[in-house]
Amino acid sequence: MTEDIDPNNIQIDLSYLSDVAGGSGEFMIEMIDMFLAQTPDCFTEIDQSISANNWSKVGEVAHKIKPTFTFMGVNFVKEILAEIEVKAKKLELVEEIRPAFDKINSVIDTIYLKLEEEKIRLKDQD
Repeated sequence: MTEDIDPNNIQIDLSYLSDVAGGSGEFMIEMIDMFLAQTPDCFTEIDQSISANNWSKVGEVAHKIKPTFTFMGVNFVKEILAEIEVKAKKLELVEEIRPAFDKINSVIDTIYLKLEEEKIRLKDQD
C-alpha cells in the first residue's frame, strides 16, 4: 500500500496555512494548537474503530481529519488517510487499513514535535 516512512525525513510545509492565515503567526499558532489538541483523539478513535472492524467510523474520522494534514503541510499523511477512507467506505481491501494506519501512527509523534518547533519559530518572529 505505502512504503515505509522515515521519521527522520518528515517535512512540514506551512506555506498553505500561512496563505490561509494571511501570514498571521498568531493565527497559525492557534491552528497548530487546535491540530495538536484534536488529532490524538481522532487517531485513538480510528485505532479503536479498526480494532472493532467499524469501517464506517474509520472512513468517517479519516475523512474528517484529512484536511487538517493539508493545512499542516503533511501531505503524505493526507494521502494515506484518503486511501484509508476509500477502502473503509467501499469495504475494499480493509486488511490494508491497519498497516497503513500503523505507518502514520509510527511517525505522528515526530509530526507533533516538528509542529511544536514551528510554533516556537513563529513566536520568535513576533
